[in-house]
Amino acid sequence: MGEPVFIRSRWGTNRYVYNPHSPVGLALILLPFLVAAGVFLWLHDDGEWSDDELRTAVHEAAARLEAGPRIVDASRGLAPAIGDAIERTGEGPSFGARVSREGRSDHYTVTGEGTDAAFCLRVTTVPVDESYAHLTVDVTDGACSRY
Repeated sequence: MGEPVFIRSRWGTNRYVYNPHSPVGLALILLPFLVAAGVFLWLHDDGEWSDDELRTAVHEAAARLEAGPRIVDASRGLAPAIGDAIERTGEGPSFGARVSREGRSDHYTVTGEGTDAAFCLRVTTVPVDESYAHLTVDVTDGACSRY
């Protein structure tokens, strides 16, 4: 009939443990390790951007930023809003995109973990009232320091 899946522990307790001599018991012993390895590989792969994912996310985020008036906080700049817009696109991993303000206050460079691609966003702000503004975003390949 074959080996039983469970056997009594030989370590002085009265508990039952998986039997490594049973194919089912061995599978139940190894399964958690295989699942954990798969999760780690999936998380590692999910944490890096490809050039195309970052390009798509940046262009989609630019369109979202231009879609309507936004609250603009001059002291913080637009880097947080750009980062949020990139995250909301659903492209690439949910983290790892970096937005940095370049020398000019209206230039932002976007890079991503796992890729050498960089994109420059030049943002023009047209005030609507004290807090809101319409944004126009031009996206070009390469870091803003090149321009």
